[in-house]
Amino acid sequence: MKIKIICIIIIIILSSNLSINTYHIEGCQEINIKLKTNQFNTFSIINDTESQIWAIIISVGDVKRDSFGVNVLEDLLLSQGYSKKNIKKFIEENATKESILNAPFEWLQTNEIRDNDIVIFYFSMHGNRIEDQPPLDEPDNYDEYLAPYDYDSENKSSYLLDEELGNRFNDLNHNNLLLIFETCYSGGMIDGDKDLSKSGRIILTSCDADESSWPMYLRIRWLFPHFLFTGLFGSADINDDMWISAEEAFYYAEAPTIKRSSILASIFSLIPFIPHDFVPQHPQLYDGWPSIEDNSEELQLIHLSK
Repeated sequence: MKIKIICIIIIIILSSNLSINTYHIEGCQEINIKLKTNQFNTFSIINDTESQIWAIIISVGDVKRDSFGVNVLEDLLLSQGYSKKNIKKFIEENATKESILNAPFEWLQTNEIRDNDIVIFYFSMHGNRIEDQPPLDEPDNYDEYLAPYDYDSENKSSYLLDEELGNRFNDLNHNNLLLIFETCYSGGMIDGDKDLSKSGRIILTSCDADESSWPMYLRIRWLFPHFLFTGLFGSADINDDMWISAEEAFYYAEAPTIKRSSILASIFSLIPFIPHDFVPQHPQLYDGWPSIEDNSEELQLIHLSK
């Protein structure tokens, strides 16, 4: 009983200190993030005058925790001058398997995206894995899948497999893709020959292929998106060039995600009445941009100005 109480107290203290300071940015809701000491007054997410960003946000499974990433990404784009016509959301009942595999791509086609436009897909969903399904291509012998709104654990046809999603992205035939997965086992989305790893893409996953994603308990959000979006709001300008790239945002989020999840895993492992093997999460990066042959450039997203 003492161990239980001590663990609960530690979890509460830890969770309450995972993010501090509330900043109000013009055009945004109040968002709990920690920014750099040298605050920036204005942001521009347009990386050249000709290009635009289009964002597809897909969220289902945990409304309260998912809503943080959904709202912050939308607010970030709106605060940079983009209109809601650049953002398409598929939330809960609108995120069925059929809808996810068709509606976002039809929407992009309707908007006639250009070659130099950046397309962001953000997935905040439950994920899992099953034995590798044909075509057999997985190095760990597991296929990863997402759980859409109409997911039925007894019906494998309702699983959204990584190969199915990969085929749709191949059909899109666009070379400025940023895919972000806040899903358990999401690292497996980039480890198979038929998965999502292709040229012209950057893929950020919240954890490795055999891991779960940890939440922030009192903050009611997921760990990886918290640090990722903190970085995108100004903290991730690692090389001080006044730009934040997708790669910089990932590296900014990687270390604290591993650290915090390691602490949480250690604490939960001490609780004897929870039958589970708790492991830290290790975010993964696939960088095939601008091409697999040469990924020395970074996909610049946000321009900071004093």
